This record gives sequence, structure tokens and C-alpha cells, in this order.
Amino acid sequence: MAKKKKRRRGTAASTGVDPNEKRRERLEARRAAKAEAQRAALKRARRNRLVRRSVLFGVLALSIFLVVRQFQDISGPDEINGHEVTRFSSEGENQHTQDPVTYEMTPPVSGAHRATPPACGIYGTQMEDELLVHGLEHGAVAVLYQPTLALEDVRRIERIAGGSDSHVITMPYEGMEPVVSVASWGERMDLQELDQAAVRSYIEEFREEGPEDRPCDMQEDTPFEPPEATPGPASPSPEAT
Repeated sequence: MAKKKKRRRGTAASTGVDPNEKRRERLEARRAAKAEAQRAALKRARRNRLVRRSVLFGVLALSIFLVVRQFQDISGPDEINGHEVTRFSSEGENQHTQDPVTYEMTPPVSGAHRATPPACGIYGTQMEDELLVHGLEHGAVAVLYQPTLALEDVRRIERIAGGSDSHVITMPYEGMEPVVSVASWGERMDLQELDQAAVRSYIEEFREEGPEDRPCDMQEDTPFEPPEATPGPASPSPEAT
């Protein structure tokens, strides 16, 4: 059986191909592929950074929008009919206590309070501060007045409150500086005389805007009655002439 002849590799001279040139071409191809892979990796990294920044910016913008909207919804206007609406701390949500509380403001508009809220409506006597604050937490607006306010103005306040089906409290309040004070959770408008339009606007703006959305029906209806005047000493009778 005849043996197969081995094929001999041609030399550079016989094939016309330089092996070193081939190696250089392969090396250049590998370098080019590596450079292209690096460029692609850098491009992906830049794209990923851009996506992350866009997402973070979007989340930040949304957070700012929600905070601003929440602040606007809760705080409301800075003045009503030319009367300043004062902002106070809104701390004390869901902080219940049976102990007396010393509030930072008079009348109080936030802070720790009783566990049981009051009924809304018209009160002829002053309830304790801790009950009042719980009512404000549930979204009630309290129209408070000095007991020395003219009775006709007291009746006007009571009629304003009676026009609401819920979330309004009226009562006399001893020891406060303003003649009339309209309060909600974290805000208060103080008046040196009754402004019925401002009181109505405040109620419309802040009623049912407390941190807790709870019912507060107008169950109390006890109009204020001023205490009877204490008789003074009788005037001396003129001497008979």
C-alpha cells in the first residue's frame, strides 16, 4: 500500500505571506476589539449614570412637589380679610395624656391632649384646653371670644357656627388677649373686634383640615349666657331738706 506524502508547509518565500505580519494583524485586531469593548463599556457607564441622575432628579422633584403641595394644603393663606393667620408648631399629633398640659400659646392650637375628643357645637362655658386641642386635631375650627364680648356679637358668632353641619366649636375663653380668636390645628387668627366675613372665610378655609380626618358633628347647643351683674352698693339717698 503506497504511503501518503506529507504536505509541507510553504515558506514565506514560497507562499508570499510574512508570518510576522499575520501576528501583527491579529494583535492589532485584538487591540482594536479591546478598545471597542472599552468604548462600549464607557458609553454604557455614562448612559447608566445619566439614567441614575435622571431618576434621582425625578424623585427629588416629586418629593419637593409633594412637600410643597402638602404645606400649601395644610398651611392655607397667610392672611384673611387683612387679618394675619399665625402659624404655630403642629407637634402633638396622637399624643394623649390625662395630665394637665402647659401649652406654648393661648389659646392653644396643638400639643398633647385628652384621649377623648369633644363634640362640636355651641358651648356656653369654656372647656378645658386639652379637650379643645383634640377637637382641633380632628379638623374642628374653634371660634373663641372673651366673655366680656358684647352679647349681640356672641350671638352673631353662634349663628355663624350654627350654619355649619360639623367641625365648628364656639365658646367663651377666659384670659386670652384678643377679643376673638379663630383657631385650627397649628394656626390661629386673632381679632380685636368681630369680623364676621373673616370668621366665615377662616372656617371655610380650615374646617376639616386637621391631621386626623374624623367626624365631629354639631351635637352641643348651649348658647352663652353672660353672668348676672353683681349688684353694687346702693347709692345714698339724698338728705331731706
